[in-house]
Amino acid sequence: MRAITSRSQSSLFVRVDARESRRVRSRIRNHSQRCQHRMRSRDDEDVDVGLTCAGALDVDALASAFNSDCFAGITSHAQVDANRERFGANATPAAKTYTAYDFVVRALDDVTLRALIVSGALSLILEGSFGAGDRTSVSWLNGAAILLAVAVVVGVETWNNLSKQRSFAALNARSDAESVVSITRFGSPRLLPRAEVVVGDVLNLDAGDVACADARVIDSSAFMCDMSHITGESEEFPASRDDVVYAGSRVTSGKGTALVIAVGTNSTQGKILQLTREGGAGDGDAVNVETPLQARLARLAVSIGRVGIGAAALVGTILATSLTWEYYVTTGDVIPPIESAVEYLDVVVTAITIAVVSVPEGLPLAVTLALAYSVRQMLTLDMLVRVLSSAETAGEVTTVLTDKTGTLTRNEQRARRAWIAGVDVGPLSDDDTDRTWASATTASLSSRVSKLLSVALSLNSTVQFDNQGRVIRGSKSEIALLRFVNELNDGEDFVHLVRKHFPLLRLYPFSAERKRMCSVYTLSDAVEDAEMSDVVVRACVKGASQDVLALCAETLNPDGSRAVLTTPMRAALADKFLDWQRDAERVLLVAYRDVEMDVVSSRDARDMCQRLSVMDAESNLCLVAAIGLSDPLRVEARACVARARAAGVDVKMVTGDSLTTAVAVAKRCGILDEDTDDDSDAHAHALAMTGEEFRARVLTEDGELDQGKFDAVWPKLRVLARASPKDKYALTDGIRNSTSSRQVVAVVGDGSNDAPALRRANVGFALGSGTDMAKEASDIVILRDDFTSVIDAIRYGRNVFQNIQKFVVFQLTANISTCVVSTGGALAYAVSPFSAIQLLFVNLVIDSLASLALATDAPTEDDALHDAPADASALITPNMKLQIATQVAYQCTCMTWLINAYGPTDTIVYNAFVLMQLANQLNCRKVSTEANVFKGVGSNALFVALTSAELALHIVIVQRGGDVFQTSPLEWHEWLLALACAAGAIPLRVFVVTFVASFWASARGTSRIF
Repeated sequence: MRAITSRSQSSLFVRVDARESRRVRSRIRNHSQRCQHRMRSRDDEDVDVGLTCAGALDVDALASAFNSDCFAGITSHAQVDANRERFGANATPAAKTYTAYDFVVRALDDVTLRALIVSGALSLILEGSFGAGDRTSVSWLNGAAILLAVAVVVGVETWNNLSKQRSFAALNARSDAESVVSITRFGSPRLLPRAEVVVGDVLNLDAGDVACADARVIDSSAFMCDMSHITGESEEFPASRDDVVYAGSRVTSGKGTALVIAVGTNSTQGKILQLTREGGAGDGDAVNVETPLQARLARLAVSIGRVGIGAAALVGTILATSLTWEYYVTTGDVIPPIESAVEYLDVVVTAITIAVVSVPEGLPLAVTLALAYSVRQMLTLDMLVRVLSSAETAGEVTTVLTDKTGTLTRNEQRARRAWIAGVDVGPLSDDDTDRTWASATTASLSSRVSKLLSVALSLNSTVQFDNQGRVIRGSKSEIALLRFVNELNDGEDFVHLVRKHFPLLRLYPFSAERKRMCSVYTLSDAVEDAEMSDVVVRACVKGASQDVLALCAETLNPDGSRAVLTTPMRAALADKFLDWQRDAERVLLVAYRDVEMDVVSSRDARDMCQRLSVMDAESNLCLVAAIGLSDPLRVEARACVARARAAGVDVKMVTGDSLTTAVAVAKRCGILDEDTDDDSDAHAHALAMTGEEFRARVLTEDGELDQGKFDAVWPKLRVLARASPKDKYALTDGIRNSTSSRQVVAVVGDGSNDAPALRRANVGFALGSGTDMAKEASDIVILRDDFTSVIDAIRYGRNVFQNIQKFVVFQLTANISTCVVSTGGALAYAVSPFSAIQLLFVNLVIDSLASLALATDAPTEDDALHDAPADASALITPNMKLQIATQVAYQCTCMTWLINAYGPTDTIVYNAFVLMQLANQLNCRKVSTEANVFKGVGSNALFVALTSAELALHIVIVQRGGDVFQTSPLEWHEWLLALACAAGAIPLRVFVVTFVASFWASARGTSRIF
């Protein structure tokens, strides 16, 4: 079931309170018990959708009630539509979406904006009533302009939130589109979108799948499920016929089929989601989710805001005191007349506006915009971000634990060579085809050996076929083996036909611990071979060479006879297989054992298999063949590993393959150096080891991780082979808890066994071709299945962090400069250099437009993949502090000179201040020590467009703003002076980052200070 499931059914980012979840689980269990009691008391057999979960009816009876069949499923389109109409669609209610009105109301929750609205309205009334002199006809414009500016700020914030909501809605839609499940319908297995499943369908569940609906088990083989999302217990449960598998249950091992009995909101998981939303615990959404970086910046904004509010209060007090003193000196009255209320209101508005400008509420907004931009861009690169915060955490990754198959290799497995009943075949060249090899193999073997191997491989597989023999789904290695079997028997449907004629009695599924799988089946007259028809029950084992070879007591001869497997023969075969592994091949052995030689009935055979232990089935095996599977390295794998290393990211391979194969692949892709001789050399230097040795080195006698021992092992380790899921989890957990240095771990996996490590990792990457369990446990799904996507995710994660740093530098510089200039002007001249409406335009530039411009810079290789991962705990670097300090000092110096030369209220003062902010916006495109701030500016069309729009709007305000913005047109030489002040900020930064920063870094003994 290739579903990309979110950690909630309806939204990728819904958060549910744990206490509420437990309460709902209890209600669901009580509901199920009531349903069961009601069903048992019913006299008729009509099945109500709300009662089917109870389990009083046999699964066959339920199937009949749904007009379905336990083996063929629903057999008509009309019945599919009827069941969907009667029992509902397999969809849960979408997460709450917000309208533009909702976002407007949310924006107006800001106390300072509300204060401005009240002040603007009062100004409009008072200015219109008491405006004096020649300004009476336009005096109302000041209040109107304030209200208009507030409307613009609210409008921009609303547009940003709507855009963000649309982005995450598109992300959810992409997730749903990628979600497909395997069902049996019209008598044939098929893949369908999860939303198309209806009551009465038959689910085909394999290890790693996640059930998309409530279902009753029809048939099972070693079928184990994790239903902790319902029961609250992490224990796995065996599921057999008539047991209920709830929607969201994870299949941890085995396989089974199950009849769908409840879908969508009628399923148990749907009820939980519905109840939690009714209780108010499930209303989270992508717009409301706060990431760690957003929370950190929000706290920073509050701290800075307190200072800004203090400055605003100081300016307001000074201006009000000065105004009162002026009236007292002029008129001798202590209490100013009512007509002066307008002027006092102007003071209040100015103070409030300074507070608005000083509070950097754009900081959390910039994080949201940067994340939304990166998530959207990552989606175009086939990366589906399931957990929003992971897009920023990816930038902090220091270590990547990656699987081999599918990420570093192409997962295009091919049987390259074989040893079959003592006959060596191959190796194939790149030009050879499977048919060429099959012809050579057939010529070298007796028909009995060929048939025995073909039947064994056909039945020892979990690959699913439709009625026409086409592969529905399965592992690439098994598909490669079955493709070879079909070629060996001159037919594309040989495997499909064998499966029809040979009943599979029992399956012991593959597990990471056992490294093999075993199938037990009966042979019938379908095999036209007198010798084989004597054998009724046979066990076939397929698995890793070392494990299966140890279980073999005999070997098959070319003529089909059997011989004792002697110690010298065993050693020679082990050496042969080791040579294949050094050539980066995965070696699988096929062996069998005849469990029962006497003819028995089908029922006797089934009873025998139920009593048969896996130890008995896999003992005293006869070795039939060894097959070497090659999986070509991805062309870009070596370059990607090199890029990761250059970026300061350590890449380690964790695989279930043998140590020899793993080392060979690691050398080819650059994880191990080429001068590493072989696996023994890598092992001697602790660069590579098996899971068994890893456990011996890092675990205590009680099986607990010894962090001290672990920290002595993991930094040098490059390859962990024959690793179990617990080994991968221990490695992930140990690196995260490392005391030697701060580590952020990314794990790449595709199997259900990878799920624990994916959950434990700071960032879990699941392959798009992986199991449902892996995807559900992951933070990011790599739809393209290659290591390049991991590097791209790190690149975009660092870009998020860098874009935030750019905006932090810009906003802090502007905020501090605004506070200093406003407060200084009030102290020195008893008047603010900027009017309220002028400050509101500055706030629009500082908060909304600049966050859009700076948060959407695309990552470049030089900037994003520098030699140090991002560190969210060190948001403001020494270089950033230096840049802020120098720019604030420069702006304040220029403003002091202009105020002294032209007066605090002259338009040139306001003009120069805004132009310096725009110049610093360009400066802030680079927060590293790179001098050229123009590099790559043309690639960000939004930055160019917004900066140009800001400049154009500012020119209009200065030249045509008049009474509204309290500006007067400037002469060309005044523009040149203001532009010169602004332009000076750019070479100042070049000087600081080129000389001062370099000197500082040298003095500290580092190559850089960023």
